[in-house]
Amino acid sequence: MICPRCRKGLVKESREGEEILVCRECGGMWLHPHQLNNLLKESGGDVELCSYNTLPEDDRYPMIRCRECPDTLMLKINFLDYSDIIMDRCPSCGSYWLDKNELANMHKYIKQVEEGSHQVKDFSAYTLLTRLSRIAYSIFH
Repeated sequence: MICPRCRKGLVKESREGEEILVCRECGGMWLHPHQLNNLLKESGGDVELCSYNTLPEDDRYPMIRCRECPDTLMLKINFLDYSDIIMDRCPSCGSYWLDKNELANMHKYIKQVEEGSHQVKDFSAYTLLTRLSRIAYSIFH
């Protein structure tokens, strides 16, 4: 099991009741479908479905190939649309790659939303309507 980011070995670890693959070199982690929801139980919903979009997002990390589907490039998607936490998702098998600290940042973001302290940075109506349309399309299509 090789890390898709730094090409070092992945090891199995138990985190919050989930057996996941972790890279001790770069700090990333490999998640199968539904594991992200299980790790973020405090969200009270399906963060995987709410984070899925078809438009590419910008990220400081280069694109990687899925370790389950080696011929497939993973998509860059924004966690819960407005978080600015960009994670990698395989469009074929639905697995996720989280880079170092992204899971911790997701927990922090959910807490900020619950407290009402999160602020949307882009207030343009066009951007808001575009993102809402993508969410509605992904739910109802």
